[in-house]
Amino acid sequence: MKKRLQFILIIAGVLFTTCEDRERSNPVDPNADPDAWAPSNLQAEVIDDSQIKLTWAQEDGRISRFRISRKAGSGSFAQIAEVDSDVTEYTDTSLALGTDYTYRVSAFTALNESGHIETIVYFWQDCDGEWGGSAVEDCAGECNGSAKEDCAGECNGTTVEDCNGDCDGTAFENECDYCVGGNTGLVENYCGTVTDVDGFVYEAIIIGNQVWMAENLEVTHYRNGDAIPTGYGGNTWHDLSIGAYSSGGYATVYNWYAVYDSRNIAPEGWHVPTDGEWQILVDYLGGSGVAGGKMKATGTIEGGDGLWYAPNEGATNESDFTALPAGRREGYFQDYYHSGLIGYFWSSTEYNSNFSWAWARAMQYDDSEVWHFYSTVSYGLSVRCVRD
Repeated sequence: MKKRLQFILIIAGVLFTTCEDRERSNPVDPNADPDAWAPSNLQAEVIDDSQIKLTWAQEDGRISRFRISRKAGSGSFAQIAEVDSDVTEYTDTSLALGTDYTYRVSAFTALNESGHIETIVYFWQDCDGEWGGSAVEDCAGECNGSAKEDCAGECNGTTVEDCNGDCDGTAFENECDYCVGGNTGLVENYCGTVTDVDGFVYEAIIIGNQVWMAENLEVTHYRNGDAIPTGYGGNTWHDLSIGAYSSGGYATVYNWYAVYDSRNIAPEGWHVPTDGEWQILVDYLGGSGVAGGKMKATGTIEGGDGLWYAPNEGATNESDFTALPAGRREGYFQDYYHSGLIGYFWSSTEYNSNFSWAWARAMQYDDSEVWHFYSTVSYGLSVRCVRD
């Protein structure tokens, strides 16, 4: 008798567990899953410019009625109709052309309401007559045509924006892939910037097939981080046999020992130009007789708008090189010589083999020339760098 009772209890437990775990899809069950008996396959068809027909399917016949809700655009859903359980279609006639409508259909009983199904209708016609279509007229009035307005508003016009976004502008991308000229605020031969080991930033410019710094070098350390010596007085400066710089005057100047030093004063990817590279620059600008004027910064000290003494002959700076008259540091006679009158620039090319002279270039206040000369290596001259 005891074993029989245990068997009955086990069977009852199995039946109870099975009833609890099965899916509750009965619409009249208060605990039923609302999505298990929801309508399905909701379709919407635009009949004409005043009617949208909805159809759907319902597998479970134990429902009472269907509820149809709608929202216009981004508004809120509101019920627009109820239909009997044996009706699976509805035609909406309360419509406004040019509106997107979203429909929902759900079933309900006296106890529950099912989940809903949803569809969206784009209640407008494109230029090709398709409801909710994407065809549009072009600016010439042709449906799905290819005519477009240019940036000036002319249909099929040819006016375009420049690289700076200006309609009919004159900015353009140069050889360094920079948008320059026009309203960019950048000179046409701008080629970005370069940063030295001390963090000084210099603008770079394209001149012919070369890329030059548009400013004099100001670095105080070699590329490996070693400090370049400085602080030497007149005669001591002149007698040095190591690299050094001096920062008095219009710009920092360096003796040629610093230029020649294998630790390198130029930023990574750049170098002090050879005498041959200087010649390429001068030739590109029309030769030594006129290149100086194209390289010198404009304005005069007397006019209050420059650093050159008058007349600053022929200065146009059309190359954007912006040469300054820093003069040179000598030592024996005076620390800075020709400041405001002449800009001196080192090359990396030695003049002779005894390490006493090196080639350099100079521009003067009273002519347009670029002078080619050799200088004693102890002098302090300005340095420009050229890209490798």
